[in-house]
Amino acid sequence: RTRWILFVCCSLVMACSSPDSKTSASDASKDSDAPNAVDDATLIEIRDLEQKTKSDTAVDRATQLRLLRAYQDYYNAHPQDSLGRHFLFEAARVADAMNKFDKAIELLGNYHDAEPQLERKAEAAYMVAFIYDAHMHNVEKANLYYNKVIQNYPNSTWAKEADKALHLVGKSDQEILDMLHKKNNVQP
Repeated sequence: RTRWILFVCCSLVMACSSPDSKTSASDASKDSDAPNAVDDATLIEIRDLEQKTKSDTAVDRATQLRLLRAYQDYYNAHPQDSLGRHFLFEAARVADAMNKFDKAIELLGNYHDAEPQLERKAEAAYMVAFIYDAHMHNVEKANLYYNKVIQNYPNSTWAKEADKALHLVGKSDQEILDMLHKKNNVQP
């Protein structure tokens, strides 16, 4: 339960952390660097799928998979486009939501390498560490990637978050609760 709360908090921070996070396919005609972005069939498909996912309370796996592919297709066709990079990050989020953790890590790595903004690069690196930690329970890789965030982006918000997360890596939910109780002088 505690890890789930941590995941939800991280997802909210991730969703609100940048102006790009509010960009959708319908905004492409205003924000995209790609020529003829409005006429792009993939962009139209993304817009339609995003609308479907926003209106449905439960998104079926086939729709998620189509959206994941559409995001990747757009990025592959427009790798220098800021909207393409945004869609690459969104593809990683969809892959993570589908429990395709290796794919999410791959996409986050590609996003990290393509993104020029340091804060966004730090966020992608943090999300890789978080996936290893919270979803894959790979303590060694989680520690490695949290430490990389701290080392490579020491002045970022994500380095501070990584430092906090390092204290929780490998701990069970009960151990985390006990630690919080002890810290706050609360008897369980």
